[in-house]
Amino acid sequence: MKSVDEVEVARHNYLKQFKNEEQLSDFLSQDDLKISKKLVELMKKEGLTHNEAYASLQYAHNLLEYESNFLQL
Repeated sequence: MKSVDEVEVARHNYLKQFKNEEQLSDFLSQDDLKISKKLVELMKKEGLTHNEAYASLQYAHNLLEYESNFLQL
């Protein structure tokens, strides 16, 4: 079983992939921003912690990348 420190290091390494310094307005429309806000509201409604929500978004990102190999997204 992993120690708490090992879990935190693994979580940090996994989540750092999601950092982005670009401005949202450069590539997101107002409709896209509405969807993002709905996702945050859903995660709050489900009672996710910040780390759980962030990891869920990273997983969704990875899943979309995987599925893009099979679907035109």
